[in-house]
Amino acid sequence: MKRSMFLFVLLACMFGSAFAVKAQTPARPTSEQSLQELVTEVRQLRATLQRMNVAVYKGQVLLERLKLQQEDMTRISRELAETRESIYSARVEHSKLREHVKLLKEGVESGARHSSELATANSELEEVIQRQERLMARETRLAAELETARTALQDLNHKLNFLVDMEMAPK
Repeated sequence: MKRSMFLFVLLACMFGSAFAVKAQTPARPTSEQSLQELVTEVRQLRATLQRMNVAVYKGQVLLERLKLQQEDMTRISRELAETRESIYSARVEHSKLREHVKLLKEGVESGARHSSELATANSELEEVIQRQERLMARETRLAAELETARTALQDLNHKLNFLVDMEMAPK
């Protein structure tokens, strides 16, 4: 009797817990609802993937343009530095030739030097002056190109930052 009573209580507990578990489980959606939810999720994933592909493409294009612009800036900077070195060399040469011409003038006036030497030195001095002027004009042009390249590089950086911010923003 004790055994049957124990068995009866045990069966009652098991059935009671089974009903409680069944009552807690939500009603299962129909297969049509599940299919519709899957289709919606696939569409959302496809749209997200397309947006990401466009963003990646734009990013790659911008990075390549950024790389080219950086290379252009480096080239212009190098040319500008070389031009400035050439200007310095031309100024030193100009100074030396001017001093040489001064000494030759004194030598010609005293009769120790021939005037053809002075004419040659004057012609060399004129060539150095013209070269120096060309170099200074080139320096001005390169400085303007460098500033333009720097502005373009900053613009590309801003565009890239905007693209990153736009893609990182919560949807």
